[in-house]
Amino acid sequence: MSRLVVGVLAAVAAVVLVGALFRLFDSASAPPIVIADPPGPEEIVVAVEGAVATPGLYRLPGDARHGDAIAAAGGLAGDADQALVNPARRLYDEDRLVVPSRAPVETAAPAAATRDDAAAESTTISGDRDDDDPSPTEPPLAPIAVTASNGGGGPSPIDINAASAAELDALPGIGPALAERIVDLRSERGAFRSVEELEQVEGISPRMVEEIRPLVSLGG
Repeated sequence: MSRLVVGVLAAVAAVVLVGALFRLFDSASAPPIVIADPPGPEEIVVAVEGAVATPGLYRLPGDARHGDAIAAAGGLAGDADQALVNPARRLYDEDRLVVPSRAPVETAAPAAATRDDAAAESTTISGDRDDDDPSPTEPPLAPIAVTASNGGGGPSPIDINAASAAELDALPGIGPALAERIVDLRSERGAFRSVEELEQVEGISPRMVEEIRPLVSLGG
């Protein structure tokens, strides 16, 4: 190989080496490229609603947080649910911040008093009454006999041999049960021959017969 060719190759190699070194030093000295977010607004407008003292629109700094908006609205209301509020969260322009309220606590309705409870209370009240209490007690009302009118102004006696159970029920001391027994006995044994035969009805005493004697008859 001639000296001329060797010289050319050496010159080319030197040029390549110098170029590589130049690019290396140039990239090391150049400043790094940083991609940054665009700057935010200096002021934002947000709506604060819900459980705060004064809901409304508020102007805040561009880097404001939820806590700043709540403070601008007068703070949390008494029923605000603080567990659902993150005061460190970032706010942005035109945001709407709604502070939630706590759910109302349901209270159980008082149980209705049962019949047994009412009876027990009545027994307790009666037991607390002083036996020496001089206050008078009202006597029981006597049953009122309802009899048909005979047109002459006085009551007509009830015919025990023809009266229905409803009519006999109107006699003093004779309830629906005794009235049915009188009718049953009359149907089994025939007409009563005397008022005293009413004593044969189960539940009717001689004293009851004497009480109703003026109010009954044996028919025509």
